[in-house]
Amino acid sequence: MFRSKRRQIVTPQSEHLKLVGTLAMLWGNEHFDAPPIERHSMIAGIGLHDRGYGYLDNSPVGGMRDEEWEVIGRRGFTMPCSDIVADTIVKYHFRRLASSGTSEIRKAMYADFTQMLDEQLEHHNLSRTLFDRIDRITDLCDTLSFEFCFDVPASGSLAIYPRNDEDKEVTLEYHVEDGEINVSPWPFSVDEHQGYLIAYQMDGYPERLDPVILPYRLKK
Repeated sequence: MFRSKRRQIVTPQSEHLKLVGTLAMLWGNEHFDAPPIERHSMIAGIGLHDRGYGYLDNSPVGGMRDEEWEVIGRRGFTMPCSDIVADTIVKYHFRRLASSGTSEIRKAMYADFTQMLDEQLEHHNLSRTLFDRIDRITDLCDTLSFEFCFDVPASGSLAIYPRNDEDKEVTLEYHVEDGEINVSPWPFSVDEHQGYLIAYQMDGYPERLDPVILPYRLKK
């Protein structure tokens, strides 16, 4: 779950995933190619990137010990999935998360995830280059929703390959504030999109639910 940095509310991972999947669904325009995979597989893979959590999880992002995250991460990585392309997108995400730490637990997870992912890529004849590039998109969509759920102004940048047949990177700058999400240059298929997530008052969660609507606006 995401604990707001300015209010006594929490947003569960299941709601975070909804926004990430929506961003994946809207990805692509005349300047940014959609990856050359089945569209539903892309949306499912990016939208389920943190599938190891429960629907109303109580594990604070940024506040877990590695021992706790290891259970979630290994469960999410190894969870069976009938769509091998979507599954590979998810596995890339969990391996990237495991690579971000220096503890022995993270190092062991990264080694295990790399071995299993390499075997999956080889067994299904999947392109490493393709999924490396898709993982950049996953990372961006995840980051935008991540910052929105923390509920304070945030800015940053991530490099993306905008063209499937070119090796030139483009750095995307983003800013998230007061429910508005801005990205430049613009990688989405619409100029604007509005939606909402459901957060909950921290007091009593998750045994007692006191919902709070969090509107968002994706705007060019």
